[in-house]
Amino acid sequence: METTGEPTVIVGRVGRRFTNALTMTFVDAPGDPVATVRQGGAGGFGGRFAIALGLRNHGPGRHLMQTREGERVVTASGYNSPSTIERRGSTVATVSCGATTTVTGAGGVVLYTIEPDPDRASTADVRRMLVRGDGGATVARVDVILASSGWDISPGEVLGFGLALATEGLGALVSEGTPRGGSLPIRILGTRLVLVGPVAEEQRDLLLGLCVDLAVGGRQYVAAA
Repeated sequence: METTGEPTVIVGRVGRRFTNALTMTFVDAPGDPVATVRQGGAGGFGGRFAIALGLRNHGPGRHLMQTREGERVVTASGYNSPSTIERRGSTVATVSCGATTTVTGAGGVVLYTIEPDPDRASTADVRRMLVRGDGGATVARVDVILASSGWDISPGEVLGFGLALATEGLGALVSEGTPRGGSLPIRILGTRLVLVGPVAEEQRDLLLGLCVDLAVGGRQYVAAA
C-alpha cells in the first residue's frame, strides 16, 4: 500500500454468494480491491449447512481474506470466546471483546485497544469507534455500517479525509452499492476504516482482519449506543 501523509480510507462492503455465505470486498480507490473475503463456517459440513440456512448470518467461523498482494489472512471469529487473526499460517493477534476491546499479539503484548469514538457518537445506523495503539495514539477510526444511511459522510468528515477524496472518489466512500446474491438479508452492511497515517502492509492486514471480525463475524467491539 502506498504510504502518504494523508488519511487512507478503506471501505469494506458485505455481499452474499448464492450459497448464502457472506462476502466482503475492501476498496481504497478505483481498480483492484485491497482484499476480498469469503465467510467460512465453524464445524465443517454442519457449519456450511448452517450458513446456507441463514443460521450463521454474521457469526463464528474461519473467514478467509485474500489481499491484492497475495497474502492469506484468516479471521477466526469467536462467539463467547476471543477471536484470532492468522497471517502466513501463524496467529498474529487475539481479540478479546468487552465494553472496550483489546487486541494482543505474541506474548500477550497489547497491540491495540478499541473504544467508542468520543468525538463521533454512534447511532442506530452506524457504530463508530477508535483504534488506539501504543501509548494511546489513534491509529484508525472504524465505522460499522448497520443501515444504508450509515454510508453517508458529514461535511466535517469530508474535510478530515482531505486529499484522500480526490484520489479515491467520494462515490467509492459513500455509495451503498453492495454486491448481492443469495436470498437472505444482510444485517451488517460493511465497515469504513480510516487510517490516520501510514501503516505497514502487515498492520493494514491486521486492521482489515478486525473489520472482517466486526462485519462478517458480527462481533461487537464496544458497548452498544
